[in-house]
Amino acid sequence: MSEVGLFLIGKPEKNNNQRKIINSLMDIVSDDFDNIAFCDSEDGLDKLYVFMDMQKQKEIFELFSKYNVLVSYKNVTKEFLYQKDLNPIFTDGDFKDTLYEFLRNNLDSDIVLDKINELGITSLNEIDYKVLQK
Repeated sequence: MSEVGLFLIGKPEKNNNQRKIINSLMDIVSDDFDNIAFCDSEDGLDKLYVFMDMQKQKEIFELFSKYNVLVSYKNVTKEFLYQKDLNPIFTDGDFKDTLYEFLRNNLDSDIVLDKINELGITSLNEIDYKVLQK
């Protein structure tokens, strides 16, 4: 199963490091570029959502740490599976398809039942009902 990691990253100290970071990131995610979403945060940092296995996320973590641009990292897989408190870029924006592809490949009836146990039946949406009907 893919996991979703949220990287909060700042600007590199040296301008030439930005190109190095981008090139290295492209090497890591070359086959999975469609599994990345990005936007700016409220405080001027970059948010990078990565829909990949933990090994690739670890490589990205190490890359951002190496260039001292990593502000924070959080695994947000559960929030995405539950479709709870998501950034509007996934509900109304450019990355709606990224979310739906992730859910199509990872959401199953056990997860929906867990969501019901934690958040109640009223938390279900159309996607959850479709999964339960399968």
